[in-house]
Amino acid sequence: MVNALKDLSADPDVLAIYIAGSLAKGNHYNYSDIDLHTIVIPKRKAEFLKGKRGRANNWGDVSFHEDYNPSSPYVVTHYDTFVKVDSWYHAPEEIVPSIWLKEAEVLYDPFNILSHVINESAKQVYKPSPDEVEHWRGKLLAFVHETYRAVMRREMLYALSNLDKIRWLIVSGWYMEMEVHVDVPYGV
Repeated sequence: MVNALKDLSADPDVLAIYIAGSLAKGNHYNYSDIDLHTIVIPKRKAEFLKGKRGRANNWGDVSFHEDYNPSSPYVVTHYDTFVKVDSWYHAPEEIVPSIWLKEAEVLYDPFNILSHVINESAKQVYKPSPDEVEHWRGKLLAFVHETYRAVMRREMLYALSNLDKIRWLIVSGWYMEMEVHVDVPYGV
């Protein structure tokens, strides 16, 4: 991450840099990914997105990229050291207070773009909406239904895969009930 920070902070089109996820929260472990967010001058964002793989190549020896869409705002880069960096590029107006920025850590902010957003995000309280609960319920029932169908077709690996999703949804439901925001990707 040192190479990334050095590279990005030297670019005059970079306005701010922050990290999110487990690294920012302090609950990471040796193989946690790095969620690196870079705020760039809006008129230069398209160029950053176009060059996101090349830029990530400058930070270490790349094994491969997960990049399905060249115009997406991020690239996931896997390095030969088993470090994984999720690099996101944003324009300043895209950074607004949210539950996702509640525990972000600012690494570079010479124009003081992030302090207000981070402070306002810290005040955010998670409360599941009725739509979110209904979505959760629908997904849970769909996986229960699909698991039964898979067992009846004797597709046991598919049934076990669905069962994992049911377990995850049950736990995420417990967290919703406690009004605790689950900050992990679906199914993890």
